[in-house]
Amino acid sequence: MIKSMTAFSRVVLPARGKQWVIEIKSLNQRYFELGMRLPSSLGVYETRVRQLVQGMINRGKISLSVLEEGNGEQKRSYELDEAQVRSYLGASGRLRKKFNLAGDLSAGDLMRLPGVIREKIEAKDDVPSWAEFGRMLKKGIEKAIAHKYEEGRKLEKDLRGRIENIAKTSALIEKMVEDNRVRNYEKLSGRIREIIGDEKMDADRLAREAAFLADRSDITEELVRMRSHLDLFRKWLSGDGEAGREMDFLCQEMMREANTMASKAQLFQVSKEAIAIKSEIEKIREQVQNVE
Repeated sequence: MIKSMTAFSRVVLPARGKQWVIEIKSLNQRYFELGMRLPSSLGVYETRVRQLVQGMINRGKISLSVLEEGNGEQKRSYELDEAQVRSYLGASGRLRKKFNLAGDLSAGDLMRLPGVIREKIEAKDDVPSWAEFGRMLKKGIEKAIAHKYEEGRKLEKDLRGRIENIAKTSALIEKMVEDNRVRNYEKLSGRIREIIGDEKMDADRLAREAAFLADRSDITEELVRMRSHLDLFRKWLSGDGEAGREMDFLCQEMMREANTMASKAQLFQVSKEAIAIKSEIEKIREQVQNVE
């Protein structure tokens, strides 16, 4: 079963008298990239959070947000950094003395300076241990992965439908080519006679020349390879591992076969059906970009 690159999960779990809200979003990206927002009280867990997420989700642009909410109305507390205030006042005094400036810093001026007022760090007892927080985070990641599989089922259904459309169209092309094989040979023979003349062409040489030209327009090998590619694509759809990159490469190979069929075909209807195959491959390739 394939997984989608896109996912979203939101879990709300209680711990230490608070509600912890964990939101995880995953978007399509070739490599792993994690952006996170953690409360200051959980900043010490940043490295462990990254390791846990990357250990469970290998690819994608991941956005992780953790909010802490108290029971009832959420309240924030702040405190004055007196050391920072003294530093600002000292710098102000030196500046006035050096450049002979007038004026003093007011309380309002000081309050607006960065670092003077800061959010009060919660007491250690209010912060969950890594064992507690790690369990909560793992639940959020597992929910995101479940969403990946849910979206993957929708992708798989669409991809299987398009693969079957290509298989049916390829079978139709094969029948057209087979039905037209004798007619095409006779047409080429007649054309050769017109160009060279009956009196200058013996039957054996005519047969060789016509067979050579017919072989140049034969697309049997392309049809065989297309069937092989479709079988492999179905196998990857049914597998358990990551197959997004392999599917993308296979789309390139199928497009190459379709292009060759369209260019070598002697029948307009064959070229038309080959173009229809190319259209399906393009749609598959767009969808494959979302497969992990």
